[in-house]
This record gives sequence, C-alpha cells and structure tokens, in this order.
Amino acid sequence: MATDDQVTAARQDRRSRNAQMLQAWRNGASITEIARELGRSLSWTGRLLRQEGAVLPPIRQGVRRELDTDAIVQGYEQGASMQALADQHDTSYCTIRRLLLREKVTIRPHGGQNALALSPLLSAQSSREKR
Repeated sequence: MATDDQVTAARQDRRSRNAQMLQAWRNGASITEIARELGRSLSWTGRLLRQEGAVLPPIRQGVRRELDTDAIVQGYEQGASMQALADQHDTSYCTIRRLLLREKVTIRPHGGQNALALSPLLSAQSSREKR
C-alpha cells in the first residue's frame, strides 16, 4: 500500500507532467507529438489537455467526401477494379467497396474474370443461372 508521501509525490508528478503537456501544446506541438513523447494514446492525451484547459479541435470521424457515385458504379459495372476506381477518385479501396455495397452493386469475386473462368464452383453456379 502506498504511503501518504508516495501518493503526494505521484500527484505532484502528474500535475507537473500535465503542465508540461499544456505548455508543449501552447508552444505548437501536436497532440500526436505529445502523446508519442509520453508514450500515451491520443485519446488519453487529448482528454488530459482538455482537462487542463486547452482548446482543442473538435473530435471528428474522418473527412466526409463527395464522390461521383454514378461514375464509380458505372466504372465498376464496366469492369474496372475497385483499386483502379479508388486510385482514380483519390480514395481508399474500402471506401469504394462500401459505396458499391451501399448502392447494392453485386461485388465480383477476387481475381475478376480469371476467377470466374478457373473456379469450378463459380462455373457451376454460372451454368445453373443460365438455365
């Protein structure tokens, strides 16, 4: 069990650390830099800075983008790969995939036409669908 002196010392250490964090923030250091220096998470560092009175940017979930949904769907349906569309529209593969799923586009199997031609399971499905 910690003694009163140890508890007091720990509190002083935390206060000193928090004051250093706040000063670093005010001197222009980013939250990422401060967190890395202290070996702490970004959320922990941000919480402590807010607690110490720092005015931080609002917490947000990524950057909302406007993508040309019709062009992406049309490109995919004409045979473009998701990665090619992601590169063309300067976004991630996952964003393109989510957009296509949201638009109820049937996703091709990995490997594209090669997978359809080489896979006996997919070939059997295709021949059943034609009947």
